[in-house]
Amino acid sequence: MKEPVSRRGVWWQEQDDGTWLRWNEAARSWERSDAPPPPDDSGLPPVPPTPGQMAGGYAGGPTATGAQVPNYMVWAVLVTIFCFLPTGIAAIVFASQVSTKLAAGDYAGAVASSNKAKTWCIVSAVVGVIFVVIAIAISASTTTITTYFGP
Repeated sequence: MKEPVSRRGVWWQEQDDGTWLRWNEAARSWERSDAPPPPDDSGLPPVPPTPGQMAGGYAGGPTATGAQVPNYMVWAVLVTIFCFLPTGIAAIVFASQVSTKLAAGDYAGAVASSNKAKTWCIVSAVVGVIFVVIAIAISASTTTITTYFGP
């Protein structure tokens, strides 16, 4: 398979058997063409993915599935403030990667970052609850009851 070429604003790719594929922007897929591309011109648009790269979605556009990926940013900020700072920061880092990866067309990477952000949010919440329970237990065990028996 040869490199894609642009002719008059449309991408073409020659197969090993000599047939041509034409990029259909509306369908966001390669389609077999009965005719070869027109003569070369200038002004190249961005290169679309080759047929073997279609699973990740078209770069710069929506994903093939069109599904939204949650980024858990609100939860990450809340657990960072109220629960446990170190793991909350990790949750914020992964939550911030979701939108960037979706914009780049990396749907699988966005889902992976979303799952990691969710995991770190849960870890932060659990650690925060454990710290509160330990603090209450220590506070309860160190308080002394003072009884006053008057004069």
